[in-house]
Amino acid sequence: MRAVRWLALVACILGVTWAEPALAGRRPFIWTFDTDIVPKGDVELEQWLWARSRAPAFPDRPSVYWIWWGPVIGLSQHLELAIPFQVRANRDITELDSFEADFRYRLFPRGDDRAFQPLIRAVWHQSIREASPSRVDADLVGSYQWDSGLRVALDLGAQVGIPGLRGGDAPVQILGTYSAGVSYPVIPDELRLSFESFGEFGLKDVKGDPHLFVGPSVAWTFGRMWITAGTFVGLTGITDETPRFMPRLIWAVAL
Repeated sequence: MRAVRWLALVACILGVTWAEPALAGRRPFIWTFDTDIVPKGDVELEQWLWARSRAPAFPDRPSVYWIWWGPVIGLSQHLELAIPFQVRANRDITELDSFEADFRYRLFPRGDDRAFQPLIRAVWHQSIREASPSRVDADLVGSYQWDSGLRVALDLGAQVGIPGLRGGDAPVQILGTYSAGVSYPVIPDELRLSFESFGEFGLKDVKGDPHLFVGPSVAWTFGRMWITAGTFVGLTGITDETPRFMPRLIWAVAL
């Protein structure tokens, strides 16, 4: 009887170790959203660590750091849902920043292998801090992949801050965002190198100048995990308010 139990235990361990690799949710870029989604019924735990450094013209402004953490759930072969929270910190304070409900709808079902894939993203961002209004985010994302594995993605978005949700009389704020990336597989289905750009600009009642960043990243998938890491360099020649560096590390594990 004891031998049977040991054999069952070994079988379970081998089953976990040799489980099918988790290819869901892989993201080759640190900022540009892609069109891969988690399979229906699957769950990934995902975490982002990222920062914005000081702007050269404003050395007294501290660097800011964020932790984004939450489950990503495959609701269907078209739709996934992320339910994260964010923690924000600088040299003076660490505080809970926000909660989100982040829906990502892929127009063609997961498993459809056509070269062009579109995706729509809609987010409710519940801000905790008084200085930051709750908002609605929306993105249109498209990707195209050639037979060689070369992949490009384009992400156009807007963030609509609504101070009136807290009873304030400030006007609605709209921030526009755009990002684009190109990625190439060094090791197919395992290691990718990428280069991307990210920009943001005020559309309505947003203080500050537009920002533009460019930078490389590397994405590695192994077993049931994937990791993407890279850093942006702020093009401070466009505006002196742009932070000099904006690194990000993203990792996820499929449950």
